[in-house]
Amino acid sequence: MVRLVPCAWNRLGRFAAIFPALQARASAATERGTLAAAATKEPLGDRLIAEILADKRVEVATLNAAMIRSVRPSTRDFAYAVGAGRESMSLLVEVKRRDPFEGDVRPDLDVTEFAARVAELGIGALIVATETRHWGGSRNDLVALDRVVPMPLVRHDFIVDELQLYESRRAGADAVFLRPALLPVETLRSFARTLAAMHMGTVLLVHDTEELEAALAVESQFIAISNRHAETGAVDLATTLALAPLVPKSRSVISCFGIRTPDDVTRLQGHVDAVCIGSPLLRATDPAEFLRRLVG
Repeated sequence: MVRLVPCAWNRLGRFAAIFPALQARASAATERGTLAAAATKEPLGDRLIAEILADKRVEVATLNAAMIRSVRPSTRDFAYAVGAGRESMSLLVEVKRRDPFEGDVRPDLDVTEFAARVAELGIGALIVATETRHWGGSRNDLVALDRVVPMPLVRHDFIVDELQLYESRRAGADAVFLRPALLPVETLRSFARTLAAMHMGTVLLVHDTEELEAALAVESQFIAISNRHAETGAVDLATTLALAPLVPKSRSVISCFGIRTPDDVTRLQGHVDAVCIGSPLLRATDPAEFLRRLVG
């Protein structure tokens, strides 16, 4: 049962120092010459990460530390939105205009109009993609939604600096995605403490056992399992089915990407606390009717 709730490589700078694997790739690319030359040899996922991290470096440099840190705590309960057990799944909805592996999803998306159409169906929370170049979002989407929706908002972006956590809360986010694939455990722990101090949730996005092991070393209630391979974009719900049993029942599991049909929802029933629906819903002519059919 579904629970319905009423970059140039040499521009990576100090961020590359955080990520040893990326630092090694950056050095190799620099030796080969230009980013364009390197891009022809790097997997798609690596190129995306390089470009995004370069963009994040620029974005963080524009943040005003004193102003950003002046925020009020979150008052919307993401833990309640996800639910209290795997017997009845909650439904989370992703908001984005593009996807790096799928291209345009809904380029003309009005986030507030879309949220109004699906909010009455009892979705638990909105996952808001704020990365601009590949997902077509921005922090302005969070700001706009914060003004009009009652459900929690989760920022989906590439967080590499503590200031982005404060920025997220200031824009209206109640939880934030963090990636163990990019950040060392100590940084994840530090970021989780900062989020907790603002009464925000930390959602750790993992794809394999190594990333899950890192996530479980962090004090966070929420483990999001990505069914998408970061380099190829291939999607397989078997990823969730393999990793979910390894997560203690004291933590909440969210399955992300590749959930398109009622059969997919049924397949995940009993294994996760929540599912995140994205592109198929956004492309639907009638999103509300799509959700009704999806959850039966």
